[in-house]
Amino acid sequence: MVMNFDKGESKQIMDTPTETPIAKLSDTQIRQELQDNGVTLHHKTGSGKLADTLVKVRAGTYTAPEPAAPKAPATPVVKNTGPTEAAVAAMRKATTETKEQRAMKLVRVIVTANDPLMSQHQGLIFTVGSSAVNNGRMIKKYVPFNNQEGWHVPKIIYDQMEAAEMQKFRQVTMPDGNKSMQAYIAKKFNVQVLDPLTQGEMDALAASQQAKGGMQV
Repeated sequence: MVMNFDKGESKQIMDTPTETPIAKLSDTQIRQELQDNGVTLHHKTGSGKLADTLVKVRAGTYTAPEPAAPKAPATPVVKNTGPTEAAVAAMRKATTETKEQRAMKLVRVIVTANDPLMSQHQGLIFTVGSSAVNNGRMIKKYVPFNNQEGWHVPKIIYDQMEAAEMQKFRQVTMPDGNKSMQAYIAKKFNVQVLDPLTQGEMDALAASQQAKGGMQV
């Protein structure tokens, strides 16, 4: 401290410390000076970055970086396990089946005749043909009506029964009050599809049929 007296007045002047050139400072010294100025950098920050930051701090142009926005939680990835082995087998079988195999696959059904002319019949022989099935020969199958145990028929016969239609008539009242018979189209058969028989059910049914003389279902 130096005391100067001029014209009876006294002034107190503090010496200004001289800053050490940054080039002569070690990384540790630079970090310490930065910390003294409220600046803390990552511990892996290189020498060049440390020196550049101290230059800005001493010049008063240093601006602290904005804190990084928190990362959004990662969307959980749902592992696609793919189709089951059973589904793959079913798809493979469907793609390898021939047209004839699909047509002759058995369907278990209960058939009810809606046609009044068939009300006295216990069943009907259905006949259908296709050039791509059974070498073009006709396929015939007897199907009983109202068989509650179900009856196995080839799918080509099932499709024929499902598509069968008939014309029926009903009485309607006209706008002038007169009665008139009006034609409409109705299904010739009601076809209820049942679940396939289990092996145990098939064995029991086969034994029952054998006892009855071998009636085929």
